Amino acid sequence: MNQIFINKPVLSTKVLIVLLFVGILPLLFTLPLDVIDIDSSQYAEISREMVEGGNPFFIRDNGRRYLDKPILTFWKISLSFLIFGYQNFAFRLPALLFTLLSFWGIFKLTELYSGSRLRAWIAVFLYSLSPGLYSMVVDPKIDVYLTPYLILVHTFYYLGFKKNRNYYYLMYFAMGLGFITKGPISMVIPALSIGGDILFRRDWKRLLEMKLFPGTLLAILPPLLWSVPLYLEFQTYGPYFFLWIQSFGRFYVKMYNQSFNPFFFYSNFSWAFGIFILPFVGFVISRVRKFFKNGESKGLIQRIIKNEYKNVDFVPGFWLFLFLFLISFSRYQLPQYIYWCLPAAAIIGAGVLESILLSLGDRGKKDKIGQALLLFTAATFFATIFILPFLSIQVGWEYLILPIVYLAVFVWVYFQTEKEGRLLASWIFPVSLFFSIVSLYLYPMLTSYQPSKEIGTFIRANEPGKEKLFLFGVPASKRSYAYYSQRISRTLFDPTVLTDAIRKDGQRYLIVQDKWMSKMNEFFGNDIVFETVKEYPAYKVATPEGKFFLKSQRDHLVGKVVLMRAALKNSQKK
Repeated sequence: MNQIFINKPVLSTKVLIVLLFVGILPLLFTLPLDVIDIDSSQYAEISREMVEGGNPFFIRDNGRRYLDKPILTFWKISLSFLIFGYQNFAFRLPALLFTLLSFWGIFKLTELYSGSRLRAWIAVFLYSLSPGLYSMVVDPKIDVYLTPYLILVHTFYYLGFKKNRNYYYLMYFAMGLGFITKGPISMVIPALSIGGDILFRRDWKRLLEMKLFPGTLLAILPPLLWSVPLYLEFQTYGPYFFLWIQSFGRFYVKMYNQSFNPFFFYSNFSWAFGIFILPFVGFVISRVRKFFKNGESKGLIQRIIKNEYKNVDFVPGFWLFLFLFLISFSRYQLPQYIYWCLPAAAIIGAGVLESILLSLGDRGKKDKIGQALLLFTAATFFATIFILPFLSIQVGWEYLILPIVYLAVFVWVYFQTEKEGRLLASWIFPVSLFFSIVSLYLYPMLTSYQPSKEIGTFIRANEPGKEKLFLFGVPASKRSYAYYSQRISRTLFDPTVLTDAIRKDGQRYLIVQDKWMSKMNEFFGNDIVFETVKEYPAYKVATPEGKFFLKSQRDHLVGKVVLMRAALKNSQKK
């Protein structure tokens, strides 16, 4: 246990609680935000169809069979929909609740790993304010549900060998739940971190006490049970896809081959851990230099063979560095994969930040570089807060309210603590304020160019009881139109589909991408008359260009989506 923390707490509990609340405030602000295309709206629509269909074991996406992701995430969202209805906060609530649970896991895991309660608090701050976690929460994908299970697996592992071995059962069960959230990766990462640590130190005693049996049965039970409905619907291909293609196949099989960039995941980790990446990189570089300068590289193999590192804990290190090294060889490179190792970065980084803070009380060992890098990061986020209104978003005087509130709380914290707490608060407050501004201003600006909620509300009111929503020139991947209109969407490739629907119902509404307007007469012929109801500015907000965030350039990039009313020409004459 950290002796300084035992004898004289560096930060009081009430200050720590206030700092924690400030850290999670940006995440709470995301609850009412619109669901964004592509993945999040797809998960929302799948869960809505699960509720409407009444069958929780067969997944439907836009009315069609779906196999890409396992079932557990959709159960969570569907349950929230059943309780609260099809609301934005109902979709986001499960992800937020599991994220809050993961904070407990990070805290407990770091405390058990390091023996320092202060470091445990710092790890939660590092994780809760990381851009990677914010990205997971503001645009909830499967990863925001998988990562808490990875944290819980490691938390129960430490509880198992430090507190009570029965916690190992919860470790295995958390693996199984992660398996039916994302696939085998929920077991692969613990195998690298926990298994790699045990093998490297040759700690066979711990391996034997980990209750491999019947623990392994608890881990494989959820995926085995989920394989049954997969087999019933897709035969052998269903379990094969679930167990192999959906997970490992994405990384290494040829069907997912992309251009290889060995630094892709390292660069994405840098922004995802951007709040602490400068001190963290400095720490890694200094440790590597020290390793070679002190001659520790010489005879390394012999020391490993002699097991001289048997009392060192490598679990978080393997979780972060070994995972990043191995995934860098993946043929399928998506930035969200680095989210899986962010908790490990927070645990290791917490030790670095703790040493920076505690060095303030030791004149001979002050980490001036670490302090400077921490304050530089805070200043960068703080400056961005005041640059955004000039470059990117339209705001009024109310924009100043939140900074004033943050300033008042910061002043309170400043007078409640010593220089360690003041440095920590000076870093936490600008970062938290920046992400709060993103939640309240920048993200709503982004989704204002995704008109699906407004259109969906209109469709439900003016075309009630219909099964399908018709699209023309709008990509089928934009499930937000289906979700907000609460019906499946169909991109038209056959004009007779719309003609038959109009003959049956008298008129129908159609959503058209502006660049396809000139092709409507050629595609539909002269028998249908179209009337423009309203035009909406539209942009592919899921993957915005950098120019889109500049007010001066945005209008040149934005297109339109047109809501049209369609009727037969003969019926109009009558």
